[in-house]
Order: sequence, then C-alpha cells, then structure tokens
Amino acid sequence: MVKKLDILGISLDNYTVREAMLRIEVCWNNTIMSTVETISMDTLVKAQSDELVKNCIENLDLAIICDKEILKAAGIVSSQRMKETVENEFPKEFLRRAARNKRTAYLLGESGEQVGLLQGFLNESYDRIKIAGVYALSECDGDYDTVINEINIATPDVILSVLPTPAQEYFLKEHKEKLNAKIWYGLGTNYAGRQGKSEMAGFAKRLIQKGILHTHLLRYKKNDSEDRNE
Repeated sequence: MVKKLDILGISLDNYTVREAMLRIEVCWNNTIMSTVETISMDTLVKAQSDELVKNCIENLDLAIICDKEILKAAGIVSSQRMKETVENEFPKEFLRRAARNKRTAYLLGESGEQVGLLQGFLNESYDRIKIAGVYALSECDGDYDTVINEINIATPDVILSVLPTPAQEYFLKEHKEKLNAKIWYGLGTNYAGRQGKSEMAGFAKRLIQKGILHTHLLRYKKNDSEDRNE
C-alpha cells in the first residue's frame, strides 16, 4: 500500500491505524515535540491559498486523513483504509491508549465552548486521561505568552488542539519550539465522530465529482514521473 499520497501538490501520510500508532509510540520517547494533525477536505482547500498552512501540513510528523473523499481522490481502494477513515479509528485508538497509560493532556481551543466540549467528551469517554489544563485563545487578545507559560508549567504529555485551520497552523509555526510536551495532536472537529459538512468540504467534494481534483492529481503524478526519468 502506498504510504505517501500527493494531493494537489501536498504530501500526506497514508498509514494504517496500526502503522500510525507504532509511529506514535516512538513520539512518546522523543525529546522534541512531535506534531500530529487530522487532515480533512477543509484543510486541503485552505492550504491551496495559504502557503504557510501547506508547509505546516507537509512538515507534520504524522498527518491523519479523516475524509474518505481524499482517499478516493488518490485512487486508494483499500477497504481497510476506507473503513478506518470512515469510522474515525485513529483518534479513538490514540485516546484509548493515552487513557490506558494515564497520559496527561492540555486542551487548547479557539473558544471556551470548544474547549468545554472537548473536556466533557474526554471526561465521559476517556476519563483516565488527566486534564493538566485548558485554554481558549480568544481569552489571550493575541498575546500567547501566557498560554505557552501555562502549558509549559503543566508539562503535559500531549496538547490536544481543536483550533481551526489556519489558526492552528499559524500558532504552531510561531510557537512550536517553545512548547514543552511530547505530542501536539490537532484533533479537528470530528474527534467524537460527529463530522459535519462545511461549505469548503462540500466545495472540494464537488471538485472531485467533476473530476477536477483527479485531473490535478494526475498532473502531479505525471510531473513526478517525468522528474524521476530525467
């Protein structure tokens, strides 16, 4: 199975849940914070007009595809990968293991409502994960020194982020090196399996249905093949 996909010039990981979790086990032992992010159609569409978002995605230690339409666009026919993606299996397994190993987590979101929903979800479904702290960036007024200090004082195993794109990517670009945690995991909006269809995701799906995304994909594959043959 192909482990790297190229969608609209963006390189994405294509690991099974088991393979991805093996990589996560290595991340827990790293001295530098590893970055993991859920990649949806929304993310890909926004990355087309924002070079910083695109670069951030490509520099992730692990990109988790959460939208079956991305797999379809890349021509992935593996029933296992499709099932894992549709059923949201990676975040479930990640949180299950984090709970089993009593990991500590710091929750970060854009609003108090976002953070509150995440905290309630974890308390209900993964209550052995210890919440080391919570913060809504809307309370910072653009000065993030306070939240960075609070995260570092808490020294969590993992920062669980529900920041939207591109706010998450901008925050990581500016502050990644300052954060004291083992893993940053951008959960996205579908961590509880309640995925809604945004306007951008719907737009991207229409591109696929019209063959436009497939055309881009084939163009990148053709260019890549020509480069290797030179």
